[in-house]
Amino acid sequence: MINTFHTAYNPPPVPPRAGYSRPQPPGNTPLVKFLSVMLLLLIILTFGGFLYLFQKLNVQHQEKYNEDMAILQRLQGSEATEKVARLTGAASFKGPAAHMILQNEHTAKSTGERLSNKLHWDLDHSFLQDVRLSSTRDTLTIQYPGIYFIYSQVTFSKHSDSALKQAIKSKVPQERKKEDKEILRSFCSLNTNNSHLCTASLSGVFRLKKDQQLYVTVTNTSLVNRDSCSFGLFKLQ
Repeated sequence: MINTFHTAYNPPPVPPRAGYSRPQPPGNTPLVKFLSVMLLLLIILTFGGFLYLFQKLNVQHQEKYNEDMAILQRLQGSEATEKVARLTGAASFKGPAAHMILQNEHTAKSTGERLSNKLHWDLDHSFLQDVRLSSTRDTLTIQYPGIYFIYSQVTFSKHSDSALKQAIKSKVPQERKKEDKEILRSFCSLNTNNSHLCTASLSGVFRLKKDQQLYVTVTNTSLVNRDSCSFGLFKLQ
């Protein structure tokens, strides 16, 4: 007998056979999970590495910036010092150096300069660097041995029966000599009939020892014009 019954519904699914299991989707396999974890770790490590490099470069840039700013400040300070030196007439020199200006009449009397033929110097208006000035303000003491250029200028404004002389004398305490050594001298003369000035200048190059002392003497300090006298030195090598 032929079945002529028709329906629009699909036939029911065939029941699974005994011992059969449906295959798992590929995305749920242990290998895919492992690769996913490794990829995540790689992303984290890459991001962490970039972050570390960024922080390191930022720190290096900041340190370089701070170093450049420090150098710039030192250069600006040096330029400012040199500018002040030029404006004030002081010497601009990095090694041991001195340029001494003579004390005025009032200060000279208070320090007892009149009792000696040594010239006393005004520390407030002089330039002194790595060279010591004695407490009596008349002697320079060398702190760093070497070859020095030494100079002095003294202007006389009054006539004297004896020669108008200036000299630079040296003393080395370690040698303990009885008399100080005269290393430079110069002379000038004035006519008794006029009041013109005369200037005695001198300069020279000498090898000086540590603690060696230098000072300037004149015929008579009362004959000196205090506006035109100086004494100085600087280290050549």
